[in-house]
Amino acid sequence: MHHRNLTGDAADPQPHLARTVWAGLALALLLAGCGGGSDSAATTSPTQPSSQAFSTLVEVGDALFNDTSLSASSRQSCASCHEPATAHADPAGTTLPLGGSALDVQGLRSSLSANYLNDVPTFRLNAGRPLGGLMWDGRVDNRAQQAALPLLSASEMANASVADVAAKVRRAAYFSDLVRLSALSTDAGDQAVFNAATRALSIYQQLDTDYQLFNSKFDLVQDGLASFTPQEARGLALFNDPARGACARCHTSTVGVDGSRPLFTDFSYQALGLPRNPAIRANADPSFFDMGLCGPKRTDLSARPELCGLFRTPSLRNVALTAPYFHNGVIATLQDAVSFYPTRDTNPARWYPLVGSVPDKFNDLPVALRGNVVQNAPFDLAPNGSPRLSGGEVADVVAFLRTLTDDRNAPARSPSVGR
Repeated sequence: MHHRNLTGDAADPQPHLARTVWAGLALALLLAGCGGGSDSAATTSPTQPSSQAFSTLVEVGDALFNDTSLSASSRQSCASCHEPATAHADPAGTTLPLGGSALDVQGLRSSLSANYLNDVPTFRLNAGRPLGGLMWDGRVDNRAQQAALPLLSASEMANASVADVAAKVRRAAYFSDLVRLSALSTDAGDQAVFNAATRALSIYQQLDTDYQLFNSKFDLVQDGLASFTPQEARGLALFNDPARGACARCHTSTVGVDGSRPLFTDFSYQALGLPRNPAIRANADPSFFDMGLCGPKRTDLSARPELCGLFRTPSLRNVALTAPYFHNGVIATLQDAVSFYPTRDTNPARWYPLVGSVPDKFNDLPVALRGNVVQNAPFDLAPNGSPRLSGGEVADVVAFLRTLTDDRNAPARSPSVGR
């Protein structure tokens, strides 16, 4: 579905419709209460009258996603921070998103891509190891819950309450369609209207194939329809080599036993020891630290110091489009993002400020918690040792990562290889 952009521009993501949705989209629309209509209306011109009736909740969700009137500023939508051209992540050139009633409140974290989230498991601690969940800290488990967060966040769309959002939805041209397709009563209360809106946002992102195209060069190679260049093939080999790039340790690259295409994440959490980003306004306070799973946005794990500094491992699909990198947007280019791994410990002065003449490693965590930082390959070499990847090999890995970019102008492919 290509977006109508009815009023402007951003939102957040949920999982749990398996990849079989691709093959049974029409049926899934019916089961979701979407009316079973086609998505042909989605290709209409941006000048389409806003009064046109929508036949599915996918279409209503698309309208909600692009509706700037749902924000306190009337200038920000879900798409403002989840731009289609950048794989539904922050628009190009954005370091950290700005929100609030005057669009002058800076968020703490970059906006994750909303793509490829249908199979993210619910958050859990598996023998103490965190897995799954959405957002950088896994604090919600589905897209409807996630859609609610920016609507009510003071640093994003900045609505004061559920009632505030519901009033704006009631004034929207698509409200009658939302009522009809959600089986709402015309006098539904604020919470019911809010829930119907976030559900429509969820269904839109689950079922619109723009969010899971599976048609990158990597996918075409998997299907026998294309071939890697020699550099891309070298990059994949380095990506998978546990003693060199070791990327596949967390960014799983193998086809599932059921033929499902890899999502390039194992849904785990890691403390990478990233450098502190001085462009984040909150970091002007030297006592402030964004510690991921144990705060400040997530609060239920605040008493688990072993989880401090851990952030979700995102999918690498479309990674070439989603700069800047990591939760704090501290690294601007894909080349540098890949270089960070083999040189963090061998050349720390490249990444961290000097205190005296010594690099202040892992300076975005309190000293007492820096032991949480991951030390295995491709890290774990002594300073001034030889990095596991040379500059040329980093370029090879980057060339491979660029094959994970979807083609927005081509049809979606099956989420299973060879189908």
